[in-house]
Amino acid sequence: MGGWTSSAPAPPRIRGRDLQRRRAALFARAPWCALCPKRGTRNRATIRDHIIPLREGGRDDDSNEQGLCQTCSDIKTREESARGVRRQ
Repeated sequence: MGGWTSSAPAPPRIRGRDLQRRRAALFARAPWCALCPKRGTRNRATIRDHIIPLREGGRDDDSNEQGLCQTCSDIKTREESARGVRRQ
């Protein structure tokens, strides 16, 4: 299965120390996975996720971030990839 195809480039991602600082701040204020309650579970967040993917116009800032556990991140990534394939 293919991934995203888009004529518009995604905005640049935050990297390095700034990314690490933002991740630490996110997990300090929201240590639990944002999507687990929908599945009836509760896990620690370990992934800084873009609520609206950058490829879909989301911003790489605090207003578009949430903490996810690995399982919820994997599920969300599969759903986003499927949307990208359908757009092709």
